[in-house]
Amino acid sequence: MMNIERTLFLFQDGDERVNNLSDDYFGLGNLLNRLLNEVYDGKKIKFINLYFHTNKTYALYPVIPKEESYYYGGHLKYYGVFDKEQFEKLSKTEQDKYFWEKAYIYIKRSAEFIKNNQLLDAAEYAYLKGIERDLNPDYRLLDLGINISNQELRVSLWINFRIDGMYSKLTIENDDEIIFEKEIDKTKKGVEFFLEIYKTLEFDGNNIIIKGRKDVDYLPLKVPISELITN
Repeated sequence: MMNIERTLFLFQDGDERVNNLSDDYFGLGNLLNRLLNEVYDGKKIKFINLYFHTNKTYALYPVIPKEESYYYGGHLKYYGVFDKEQFEKLSKTEQDKYFWEKAYIYIKRSAEFIKNNQLLDAAEYAYLKGIERDLNPDYRLLDLGINISNQELRVSLWINFRIDGMYSKLTIENDDEIIFEKEIDKTKKGVEFFLEIYKTLEFDGNNIIIKGRKDVDYLPLKVPISELITN
């Protein structure tokens, strides 16, 4: 169970919610959340919402606090600013780094605001780890070790974030070399439910079995080993 349940990047320009950016940066928010949870052992936080508003937004809605944190009942928010014109001149790599650095600053300020040293330390760790990983949000959701014909294999279910949406993928590795890869499902960016579909990976001797939510019609899914591995 994660001590921080969710971290989201949310965008607004004037009276318009920039949903395409919120969806585009769903993966980066998820990466930040996972990295924070690798070390954070403080008081449980339900949600961290990082708001990236243009100055036009604050001019239209002066009641919204600018560059300030807010915390209540396990919900932590930071109301930040981004320059849309400056942002649009950057390359994709520069854009990602731009928001990653802002998110780091916002969480540090929020941690200081609520006097949460564990969150402060976790923010430092998450920021550096994210840079080490080139801000790649893809991750192994489930992992399973199996033995076939005296070969130790690693079976993984991945969540991949791509330009055109989110994908789930099954891989089998032998000594860190991918020997099998299969796309399982896909959806549009920003769908949180997609991250909660899959629960376990199992092996019955003949099949890799992907189990998950009962309301997903293709689960459980059996992938026969005989079709995947050649002796």
